[in-house]
Amino acid sequence: MREKKNFAERTRISKEDRTRKKNFLVFEGNRTEGIYFNTINELKDKIGINPLIEIISIEKTYTEEGWSNPKKILEQLLKDLEEIENGKFSYKTLVDKIIEIIMEDKKFFSNISKEISLKEIIEDIKNEIESLDNIVENVEEDCEFLLNMIIKKLFLTIEEIPNILETVLKNIENKQITYSEDIDKMCLIVDRDKKSFKEEQYNYVKEECERKNFKLYVTNPCFEFWLLLHFDEVHLINKEELLENKRASSKVRFVESELKKYFPYNKNKYNAELLIEKIHLAIENEKKFCEDIEELKDKLGSNIGLLIQELKEK
Repeated sequence: MREKKNFAERTRISKEDRTRKKNFLVFEGNRTEGIYFNTINELKDKIGINPLIEIISIEKTYTEEGWSNPKKILEQLLKDLEEIENGKFSYKTLVDKIIEIIMEDKKFFSNISKEISLKEIIEDIKNEIESLDNIVENVEEDCEFLLNMIIKKLFLTIEEIPNILETVLKNIENKQITYSEDIDKMCLIVDRDKKSFKEEQYNYVKEECERKNFKLYVTNPCFEFWLLLHFDEVHLINKEELLENKRASSKVRFVESELKKYFPYNKNKYNAELLIEKIHLAIENEKKFCEDIEELKDKLGSNIGLLIQELKEK
């Protein structure tokens, strides 16, 4: 996991040179929640959030694409933070760093063959290495081995990417997540999808967040219900149907279909600013449903409004 680009530097402002407190947001999905909270970050003044508060999205790395289970995401986050604390890193971190550097070079990104996917490359690497979770012992040697393997799969040559080995070695020790336990707040934002997020997993995630002093924010049944709370019409919808969230069609479930009646919504692209204008209404509407983290395991509701209030009160 890594910080979303453009928010990776801890900045200092004002004459007192005060360090900004960071609120790290780890999402179950990358797009829907990310669009919403990135817009909140852009509109902090309008919402009434202290400008000294930074809101930073944590996004999945290349080896984590497709992950959605909250337990798996939390466990990886804990591994990443442990790597940072110990000053050691895994093959997974090394692979992600190499791919990141290659993919962010637009000159090469556009030339990459569409016939080979990053997923295939990562699977090939897994077949060559006992476990991506193993700790790298010889950084330069392992980096060169993986680099040559990835470059060949992308139909590139080492000559086409001069100094890439040096670049990877130089950047590998840069923190993917600049979280400071003493200053910052880590927030895990997930859906209570009973099919993929089992009760024992819910209990585990809740207990681990408490142990690590992380904050857990849950919407039952899904994030779209929080978005639906931005409209008073939410109170007119059958609560049992909202909680069950059955398929309304082959493409969407009930909550999303109801949201689309009041707002032009697409999971990957929507105008979150229109919703943020109603955020105070969403906070008030949320109070009429379940907000308790223990009871959210089974009841319709959300506690994301509590997160927004906490950001405003700091």
